[in-house]
Amino acid sequence: MELLQNIDPAHVPLIAVGCALLCVVFVVIGFILQALSGLFDVIMGLIEIVAEIVQGGPVAWCGCALLVAIGLAGAGFAFLYLNAPETCAANPTRFCQWFGFIP
Repeated sequence: MELLQNIDPAHVPLIAVGCALLCVVFVVIGFILQALSGLFDVIMGLIEIVAEIVQGGPVAWCGCALLVAIGLAGAGFAFLYLNAPETCAANPTRFCQWFGFIP
């Protein structure tokens, strides 16, 4: 039982192109899986960091929470200070007087 005798010679180029396309598809799937693996490694690493901080108890994450709160307060203060000149012209408040935006 020889399979090569049953193949039509006109289909040989189509079979060759199909095999080449199959190889290209496998290579592309390999690159996509590597990229997804790297992405999942980054996401799982971030989740692992958060889990370690939470599992460490108050001693481990209290300072971190305080640092985040100070950073957010500083960002809010900077936002208010940078937008104060435009806001104080329309609606003067004590904040505007403290920083000299209105006389």
